[in-house]
Amino acid sequence: MTHQIVDADETRLAEIEVWLDAEEAIYQAAFKEWEESDYEGDPPVRGFRCNWNSAKRWWREGNSKIYALVVGDDAVGLLVGTDILEIRPDLRGSGYGRILAEFMVETVRVDGRSAVKIEIAPSSAEPFWGRMGFTLVEDRSSNGGGTFAYKILPRTFALGDGEKVAYAISYFTQKERYMDEPTPFARFAGLGERLADGRIQLPNARSASIR
Repeated sequence: MTHQIVDADETRLAEIEVWLDAEEAIYQAAFKEWEESDYEGDPPVRGFRCNWNSAKRWWREGNSKIYALVVGDDAVGLLVGTDILEIRPDLRGSGYGRILAEFMVETVRVDGRSAVKIEIAPSSAEPFWGRMGFTLVEDRSSNGGGTFAYKILPRTFALGDGEKVAYAISYFTQKERYMDEPTPFARFAGLGERLADGRIQLPNARSASIR
């Protein structure tokens, strides 16, 4: 069945909210059972209904975009900027998550950015994002229990005849940067070109420019 990704409007938001509410109701019932069993086993996985009101507020204030993945005439997925991606529970595993994830990466690329960073929650989604080309940042987790991952977006730039300058860029986890001898989880080095305004143009998009 054909699909399209559209800018959400109030009608699509209301449609999405119906299945987010249904998912939340199932979670609340499962959480109650988990509590009553003295927390035996793994806790139930919660969807993004808990963040939905904030996402709508950001959208209505013009601070964030919300996209809807529409199949036929049904909104089956949502994407809030690069922060929240969810597929309707009964349609997961149908390839729709990949469609939205690829769209998210492409919007970042078109925006001129050199990398995209995401927070993965629940942890069961980590294999999916690994298949999408994201690298998990070891030993870094968010306050909400998620883990962080990133993807470099390849892009090359032709350097001119300006002064060539050696550069090195290192990325550290929050934990590592407080160590006496921190180990970066990613490091890029090479020769760039000093521009007239003092910036250094790099030959690739691992970082667009530095001062």
